[in-house]
Amino acid sequence: MDDEILERLRERYASGNLIVFAGAGVSAGAGMPTWKQLAERLRDSARRKGADRAALDEIQHYIDANQLINALSAAKLALGPQDFGAIIDGALDDRGREIPETAKAIAALKPRLKAVLTTNIDRFLERAFAGEWRAVDRPTGDIAADSGYILKLHGTLRAWDTWVFSRDQYDSAIFGSPLLQDAFGALYRTHTLLFVGFGLADDNIDQTLARVRALSGGQPPMHFALVPEGVQPFRRRLLEASGIRLIVYENRGGDHAEVAEILRSLEPGAARPAPPPPPLDPPGVSATGRPASTGPIAERPAGSTAGRPADVGPLAKGPVRVFFSYASRDEDLLAQLEAHMSPLRRQGLIAPWHSGKIGAGEDLERTTREQLEAADLILLLVSASYLASEQDDAQVSRAMERRAANQATVVPVVLRPCDWEATRFAGLQAVPRVGKVVRPVTDWSNVDEALLQVVHELRAVVTRLLAPRG
Repeated sequence: MDDEILERLRERYASGNLIVFAGAGVSAGAGMPTWKQLAERLRDSARRKGADRAALDEIQHYIDANQLINALSAAKLALGPQDFGAIIDGALDDRGREIPETAKAIAALKPRLKAVLTTNIDRFLERAFAGEWRAVDRPTGDIAADSGYILKLHGTLRAWDTWVFSRDQYDSAIFGSPLLQDAFGALYRTHTLLFVGFGLADDNIDQTLARVRALSGGQPPMHFALVPEGVQPFRRRLLEASGIRLIVYENRGGDHAEVAEILRSLEPGAARPAPPPPPLDPPGVSATGRPASTGPIAERPAGSTAGRPADVGPLAKGPVRVFFSYASRDEDLLAQLEAHMSPLRRQGLIAPWHSGKIGAGEDLERTTREQLEAADLILLLVSASYLASEQDDAQVSRAMERRAANQATVVPVVLRPCDWEATRFAGLQAVPRVGKVVRPVTDWSNVDEALLQVVHELRAVVTRLLAPRG
């Protein structure tokens, strides 16, 4: 399991911006059929009903190819709408079944969880939330700003007209509904999704991820998925192209019990999931194939610095003292970044400072120097103007000296395109990032999204600085 990615997930949950996207695997823990098992059950019913060999072969072909929407569609044609509905209704009836542990673990996150999306039509999640969260099968235009709901993307049990199983239903609901597209797009762009209970190899999730990639415009936000071991390299690449970071668990008992364990560990103060046996990766390489690090902001290999540990800095005894080093031309972006960091300040996690806070009559140079010396976290707001400033260059020199002495953590925040990779701080991991690539804030189509990504990265640094030393 990648502890770095898991820690990022915990941060997103703590921020109140996390949405769980629950698939059939959540209900499978209570003995409910997966999509593939449902398709096989429909195939068997079609055989008993006397469907011809060509129809049965077509259903089987789609099952074998994991094209499950097509498999269910072919079964619906072979059975007829009434039998098709009756079989699904009976197969997915959760009455009398115990709520699965994964559904209970999702409900336990409700103190900070934003919402739940699901493709399941059963009522396990509603039961797990004990009716405290409302179930919605038709999104409203302002759903991205709402919270405390379970959005049932494929409809709900008993209400056959809301179901989305066959191709015609899927195309009508997903692609023929501008409101649903807009709602999903808004949720995708403004929130973090955690996929739970998806095989991530079936075409029902492929349809969703295709929409995700189209919405991202090549700049996917970070989302997460809990998946068992065995994700193939191309599949992993396709998922990561959708902005999905994989948290891979062992599934030691074959019952996916680790999923509930991981979910429960997201709550602050909860016990961390038991670590798996040591990985078989080469020394210094994580399960994702990247250089191992102790957190999201790690050293980039550069010259003699290759292989150095992450820049974790000293332990802060109270709120992390943050010093903004910036050029006057970038005051507008500084103000926007400071606004995005305000939740950290209100939570008592940081005490931010920059020269714009100096009052009338104060000694600018002396106060700035004192604040720089006292800072636990120094943010270099990088632009061409910043690189051209002698005053800022002096601040960089002192920041790097304090960092070398393990007195402060230094993070470059690249605001505008410039030749920052030729600087003395080029060996540090800068933000914001798209995957592994640093993209200046002003290069993003939405500056707020870029600054939000910066804050997510910085929250991880602040969390580490405030963590007690082992």
